[in-house]
Amino acid sequence: MTVMFETGNIEPEVWARPFGSGEEFHKVGGEVHSSDGLVYRAQLTGLVSNTLYEYYVLTKDGEGIQRVTQPFAFKTWPGASDDVSEARFIALSDTQLDRTIYEVVLRNVVTDGFMVHECDASQPETCAENIAGITISGDVVQTGGNRGHWRNQLFGRMADITPYVPLITVPGNHDYYSNAELQLYRTYLSPPDNGSVGYEDHWYYLDYLDLRLVGLDSYPISGAHGKFNADTLVVQRQWLKETLKDAELQQKQFVMGMFHHGCLSEMWNAGESIGSCEMVTELEKYSERNDAVTGHFFGHTHTYSRGQSLNTSHLWLNAASASGYIEPLDDANFQNSQISDYDTFEVSRSEFGYSVLTYRFGADASVTLERKKGGYDGDLDFEVVDTVTFDAEVNNNLPQVMAGTGELPATAVALAIQVAAPDQVHEVQWQISETDTFDEVVFDVWGNETRRQNLFYDEASLVGGDLYMGFEGIDTQLGADIFQLDLSGHLASRSVRPGADAHYRWNKRYASQATHTSVYDEYAGQARPQLDLKPGTTFYWRARVRDASMNWSAWSTVTSFTMEGTRTENLLVNGGAELGDLTGWTVSSGAVNVVVGVSNGLAAAEGERYFTGRGFGNGQPADCCTDTAYQLVDLSAYATRIDAGEVYLEAGAELTTWNGVDETAFVVELLDASGQPIAWSGTGPHTTKTAKNWETVTVNGLLPAAVRSVKIYIGGTRKQGTDNDVYFDDVTVNLLY
Repeated sequence: MTVMFETGNIEPEVWARPFGSGEEFHKVGGEVHSSDGLVYRAQLTGLVSNTLYEYYVLTKDGEGIQRVTQPFAFKTWPGASDDVSEARFIALSDTQLDRTIYEVVLRNVVTDGFMVHECDASQPETCAENIAGITISGDVVQTGGNRGHWRNQLFGRMADITPYVPLITVPGNHDYYSNAELQLYRTYLSPPDNGSVGYEDHWYYLDYLDLRLVGLDSYPISGAHGKFNADTLVVQRQWLKETLKDAELQQKQFVMGMFHHGCLSEMWNAGESIGSCEMVTELEKYSERNDAVTGHFFGHTHTYSRGQSLNTSHLWLNAASASGYIEPLDDANFQNSQISDYDTFEVSRSEFGYSVLTYRFGADASVTLERKKGGYDGDLDFEVVDTVTFDAEVNNNLPQVMAGTGELPATAVALAIQVAAPDQVHEVQWQISETDTFDEVVFDVWGNETRRQNLFYDEASLVGGDLYMGFEGIDTQLGADIFQLDLSGHLASRSVRPGADAHYRWNKRYASQATHTSVYDEYAGQARPQLDLKPGTTFYWRARVRDASMNWSAWSTVTSFTMEGTRTENLLVNGGAELGDLTGWTVSSGAVNVVVGVSNGLAAAEGERYFTGRGFGNGQPADCCTDTAYQLVDLSAYATRIDAGEVYLEAGAELTTWNGVDETAFVVELLDASGQPIAWSGTGPHTTKTAKNWETVTVNGLLPAAVRSVKIYIGGTRKQGTDNDVYFDDVTVNLLY
């Protein structure tokens, strides 16, 4: 254990011994831990695990008279042989004091919350017995470079408990203010020295039996509310991967990350960070690989939010607010610019309070979260307002299809399932695809409208509450039947994309947050496709159900429905190059060739032939280096339907390259009656970096009014070598109406 204290006296020592034992004290001298010599650190080693210790701090005043503090206590963390099966941690965030009216909050959280509900204030050593640690997910103080803020805002208001329970923190943006090198943060805190060299105190990990707590620093990787540093992100991300690999080797049942800036933040979108989303993704991967429970604690926005990942047992916990100001949810401008009801989050509550996490180790491992509300004067009951348990159990509640088959009109697509034990279902996930194998684009309907509850906020004029007691949310799912999905109505009010909220991890609301294109984003910064119920199209769907402990069932059988309407044949001539020449196509730059796959060393995606760029024994034009060909398709016969908003265009092609260097370009250009381009979201160019592995590129969407023709371009640019290795096959254009 590390004991830290501040004093103007001299010759400080920490004396410790097993609580109530009467044994001889273990004496450790304090080492100076601040530039002015006032802060000391005493690292006590050689202690017995899972043991309650009493300790004192002794100093001498200016006259050489010894001074002794009151007795304090701490409990060492257990070892594997101590037969400890449970641990409780308190999670806080944003303990800074940014408005004087909230000065009472953190003190009340400690004295009326912790000391009453988690331990006995008259016997504070019970806090050491009952609580393994207190985590603070950043913004520990208002201004990191202000000494008084550390003394008064943090330790002054938490003095009843910090001498008894380990304080586990990560820095937030406020902790960097006037403190760019985190001098005072590093003066008053002493995290483990197991992070990256050169980034001491910025990130680290702690192990409590089969729980690994991973502290991270989101400020230098955040963009908004932090200057983005790509090099720091690379170092921290690699360290996290190695730390998780080590946890995997040690078979950790739980891994919890801590950082300040949220990946997704329902009550303050401007506080989100792509860098944080990369950390979340790594933790989710750990859960997926090891069937373990993971999670992350964050803050930055001063609202309690709790959610779960789509595919893994991963907890999202905004642990605020423990003192930071409450956002004005009764302000229409704030609501319009800052809040989003994300599918990932099930509960958001505008309030002060704290969260308790109870970890149970062993064969029936689980973690239970309880949220306790309170802190402002007049709100000191600290009642439990939210609870959830994550465990790893088998869910055999297999869904059976009840509706959603046959030919259906676009206005009345309704899916339905039933299960043997409906009361055990907490949420449903529906998947829709145009392939029955679900191996291409898969759309996910999951979240707010498919689970038992969704606590969010009404429009500003209807929100009750205030900036002191918090604002009152509503359950948007009250009375909902989660076993039915009105897909037509759902699509009329919102978009449906692959991965549900995954789009918002990598596509942020404000330009200052667009720090980089993440290596974790499979769409590489492009907007994810959106589901359209296109006429004449067959869709396949399946569903699964999740229990209250976040365990998914197996998928239902795959079922299909077909949209009423017509799908034309391919309107392109020679879209697969099987005529052996460029019949139907016009070369617009460079040269475009047709090759036989067997002769070229790459089999065709379909048939025997495909299109390439210049070279391949057909000569090379002098101009360099882009080769394109196009085909113009007249759509005037469909003008009435197009102008009535009834026609979808679906264009597709198979694309690849030889080694991923030369750049393919598949472009879909819409033209009016005068041949002038009409803006359209699907125009492109669409490309691929695959090497000798065909990738299907599909572009579809409703045609705007006034479209009278479509021009399809294939080709690309040579970047290396003699031949332009851009390959196209099976190019198609269909209308659906």
